[in-house]
Amino acid sequence: MNAIIGTLKLDHRIPREAAKLFEYCLLIIFKIIMTINSNENIDDPESNVPNKVAIESNLPLTPIDIESQKDMESGRYHKIQSLQKWFASRPTPAVRLAILASVYPGEIDPDHLLQLMQIGPKEIDSDISSYVQGKFAEKRTSGTVDDHYGYPNPNTQSPTQAEIENLHAELAEGWGGKVPTVLDPTAGRGVIPFEAIRYGLPAKANELNPVPSIIIRAVLEYAPEVGSIEPDISEWCNKIHDKAKSNIKSYYPTKEKDRQILNSACSYIIRCDSCGGSIPLTKKWWLNKTSKGGDAIKPKYIDGEVEYKHVKVEDVSDNKYDPNDGPVKGGSAECPHCGVPTEEETIQEKLKQGEFEYTVYGVNYESVDGEQSFRAGEDIDIQGIEKAEERINSDFELLTFLSEPIEASSRINDPRNYGMEEWRDIFTPRQLVVHYEYLKAYEHFKSEIKTRYETKKAEAILTVLSFIATRSINFNSRLTQWYDKKGTGSNMFAENNFALKKMFVDNNLAAPRRGYKKCSSHVIESYEDLASYETFADAETTCQDAATLTNKWDYESIDVAVVDPPYYSSVMYAELADVFYVIQKEYLEDIHSDLFESKLTNKDDEAVANQSRFDDIAQGEESKEQLADDFYEQKMEDIFSEIFELLTEGGIMTVMFTHRDMDAWDTLTTALINSGFKITATHPIKTEKSDRISMRGNASADSSIFLVGRKRSHNSDEKATLWEDVKDQISYVAKQRAKEILDSGYNISKTDTAISAYGPTLQKYAEEYPVVNKKGDEIRPREALSEARKAVTSVLAERYLDTEGVDELDPLTRWYVLAWLVYENDTFPYDEGRQLGVAAGIDIDKIKRSTKIWGKSRGDIQIKNHNDRVQDIVLLRNESADNPSSRKYPVNPTDTRFTYTIDTIHALLHVYEREGPRFAWEWMRERGLKSDDAFEIALTALLEVLPSKTEMHSTLLDIISGETGEYLNINTSHIDMSGADRQTELGDHQ
Repeated sequence: MNAIIGTLKLDHRIPREAAKLFEYCLLIIFKIIMTINSNENIDDPESNVPNKVAIESNLPLTPIDIESQKDMESGRYHKIQSLQKWFASRPTPAVRLAILASVYPGEIDPDHLLQLMQIGPKEIDSDISSYVQGKFAEKRTSGTVDDHYGYPNPNTQSPTQAEIENLHAELAEGWGGKVPTVLDPTAGRGVIPFEAIRYGLPAKANELNPVPSIIIRAVLEYAPEVGSIEPDISEWCNKIHDKAKSNIKSYYPTKEKDRQILNSACSYIIRCDSCGGSIPLTKKWWLNKTSKGGDAIKPKYIDGEVEYKHVKVEDVSDNKYDPNDGPVKGGSAECPHCGVPTEEETIQEKLKQGEFEYTVYGVNYESVDGEQSFRAGEDIDIQGIEKAEERINSDFELLTFLSEPIEASSRINDPRNYGMEEWRDIFTPRQLVVHYEYLKAYEHFKSEIKTRYETKKAEAILTVLSFIATRSINFNSRLTQWYDKKGTGSNMFAENNFALKKMFVDNNLAAPRRGYKKCSSHVIESYEDLASYETFADAETTCQDAATLTNKWDYESIDVAVVDPPYYSSVMYAELADVFYVIQKEYLEDIHSDLFESKLTNKDDEAVANQSRFDDIAQGEESKEQLADDFYEQKMEDIFSEIFELLTEGGIMTVMFTHRDMDAWDTLTTALINSGFKITATHPIKTEKSDRISMRGNASADSSIFLVGRKRSHNSDEKATLWEDVKDQISYVAKQRAKEILDSGYNISKTDTAISAYGPTLQKYAEEYPVVNKKGDEIRPREALSEARKAVTSVLAERYLDTEGVDELDPLTRWYVLAWLVYENDTFPYDEGRQLGVAAGIDIDKIKRSTKIWGKSRGDIQIKNHNDRVQDIVLLRNESADNPSSRKYPVNPTDTRFTYTIDTIHALLHVYEREGPRFAWEWMRERGLKSDDAFEIALTALLEVLPSKTEMHSTLLDIISGETGEYLNINTSHIDMSGADRQTELGDHQ
């Protein structure tokens, strides 16, 4: 066929339009013939929907995962991300896969899919997967990532016209001669619909929140329709900058006229209640930390006050002064004058009541010849802040600037806990004045911009200019951490919350580095790149509740929905977005009036599980946690129900979801099934950043699960499935998925191996839905997932544990061993640890108080070692000493029998370290541990799973060595002991 088409293109007697039409027809005929020859089922000619799409078949996941990890490296991600901060973005390869595999009829050749996704060199047209994986395995010695892989960043590459024509011809076969329409009902900043129109797929995009909705308009309307706005926008950007720069210069005074302040390292000073001395709330004194030392501040405390001196630190270890030693230690602050600590609660109250002073302890400046240096903060730096405060108190317009109230929950570190009641309060007086002056400069030129250009282009210029303002705010507030590794500030949302930063940055927006011009270069470059990408279809956009989309679009008007839903309880989008909303409202209220009708963003209709919203409602048996779960489930069910109505009969819905909490999966899946969908396929895809793509066994959850759904035929006499009949099948499905992944060489962590089994588990559950127990009670997806977790854990133990008999250990010891096996860390998410307990046969909540085997650390589980659990044997033998607390330390090493085997091991570790090997030998002999099978199994299993650098691992190695090892005579031939330092002589430990 290629030869025929080539002849047509070379024959100049045939008109180009006729040749193209003939080529298109030949492609369709060729595909039909190939389908018949390969014995594939041809879709019903009367149907406009394919019986099967590519995402319901096998996919080349590994090269796409590798490309996704490359995509998440700094500077390589989608240009949409540089326009405006938004939360929880997906890597472009994962997005493209979801779109293309959801629309492509039948199965797709892996090479063809990767070529469409612009993965792999153009000259390679076969076995691209092996090529990409080979490049990933090779060590990169020099050059860029793209140089190493031999092809450009796929983000920057759009499909060619020929590729689009071929793709559309292939799509037309399965979709009744048309190109399918793609819906994204919770579009965020619009990566999914933008990538859809790059492939010529008509798109419909909705987003509830106005902040990302503005990004969507820039991406889906202005970039494709208006196109480039250079050099015009740079001209206005320069005018705005020049005008604002002259107005803020006096707020950054310097003693040396040839210097310009770039940014300042700031903190707070509170007064000690004991001596009245000043306490800087600094944890460390680094300004710019390098491998050789760097720049730091050396404080000098005199007469209750503090002065700052800049020092160069060449080698901290050889210097008596340690820049890591600041007054703040943990949550409290030690007074440098009298040594009395001020507790965290008191610090918070002082900040809340305004009982503090701003302090500038370090300054990054630029000399007239362009060299950057650091100096200590001085009185003149505070003068700039004081001058701004005077301006705020006297300027009527500034009194109301950003005065909207903060609506936030404790879930994200409510700024109101520190006295920040209005959004203006998250800025120092100088920061507030600076942001205001740039707004006034923008307003000064707004009418001229509107007059000079036609409406759409004027809107595009003004909208993109507003992104510069929001980017400036993201890098310049009291909530923006000073980042000593780069000698500047980080961004406000490094952790997607409003946590107070005791050491923050004040950027001079008139200066380079993190100033207005630097922000503008990022934004303008990103927009221009997006405008340069060729698109082959149009997109419709709307900003409303996704549960009301049938008010906007017709029933059965969508062929495919690609959904990246809100992350359950992980991100409170509306609360975080308000800081951008209030500033963009100042800039764009007259440009996008439909988006700024309310005072703040819509939080009532947002699909999140926010427990704080139910603080005043929860009562009786209904906890706020359950109410939040119920709200999220109902909201997602409403959204999925709308998608159900919008989809054509047999249409495809692909849901991308990432969460480690089983409750999140339970509520999402229940919502999906209740809205009328069945699950037809699932895939694990790497969508979260990880520096360890090639290492199995890390505890991070890097993968999303793609759940593929189709409309379920409603059957009124649908019979329920008995849980007891399907339980074993679910366990089998989960085990098979885990084994398939482990055998395939697919790079995935042990944690993600368990999560990847959620997909087929939920698919099986949905096939058997509704599921009830013998009493007729509904079985929720959570119970199926728990069964899957148990099954996968057994596979992991079988695969990675050579020690036999772990299943015979008591449940607590088994849980302890499995936790180290799966997470390779002493800290991991609470819900995962709880589910692992179910797999091990124990309720970890019930044994927490009595065993002290685990505790909570910032909401996570932290499993304890012997030092945290065992009473001091020396003190126990000393009659004059106070006995150790048995409630705090439940394991008594003088006991001859222990409830759990892990207690025996922890007691032995303590005895060995406290009393030495000879005493430990006698201690073991008295308890008959030489013939204790459970003890031997647990000890050898721990040697396998404990990281070699842990104290427990080192001590256990010593115990099985030397004469203590000779007594135990434990067989460790199945454990890799290479390179381990082991005890050789008992006398070495006397």
